[in-house]
Amino acid sequence: MVVLLLVTDPIGNAPIFYAVTHNLPFQQRRRIIVRSVEVATLILLAFAFLGDTILSYFHITVDDFRIAGGLILLVYGVIGIMGYTEAGALQPEEAETIAIVPLATPLLAGPAAIATVLYIRAAYGIIEALVAIAISAVAMLVLLLQSEKLLRLLGRSGGIALSRIISILLAAFAVSMIREGIMNITAKLSR
Repeated sequence: MVVLLLVTDPIGNAPIFYAVTHNLPFQQRRRIIVRSVEVATLILLAFAFLGDTILSYFHITVDDFRIAGGLILLVYGVIGIMGYTEAGALQPEEAETIAIVPLATPLLAGPAAIATVLYIRAAYGIIEALVAIAISAVAMLVLLLQSEKLLRLLGRSGGIALSRIISILLAAFAVSMIREGIMNITAKLSR
């Protein structure tokens, strides 16, 4: 069950949350973090109960999710590198949408987390999957809310520098997701 916590990687995602939200007011950043964890948890719960049905109905695979999620993250990475995440770039109502994409999904409840929930449910049962989701949700919320301390420590200039560095890493991670999805699909086709 700990594997789901490792896959959602709230510690690794904290800098990305920071980079995407560092220019927003404190209360709005907290709302975005809470909303992201809520949405990610709901997505994982939906896949715990209906995952196979959802994938089958839409004729999609986890690798399709991986490629789509990678493309979304790549766009956000490039936008961040270009500096469009600076203050004033997003209207307040637009800023709230980042809680869902890319923060809740594909960062927290991405292809790996969805696949992990499906695996836990199949291997151990629905109760274990629900416990894993609950533990991950609490850990994500606590750890991501602590990213506020990083913001105060770095200040505005440090925050801008960190956001650019994280945006480059986000773009590289996105390319990795896309590559992995394509490689997995290609390997399945060549069998």
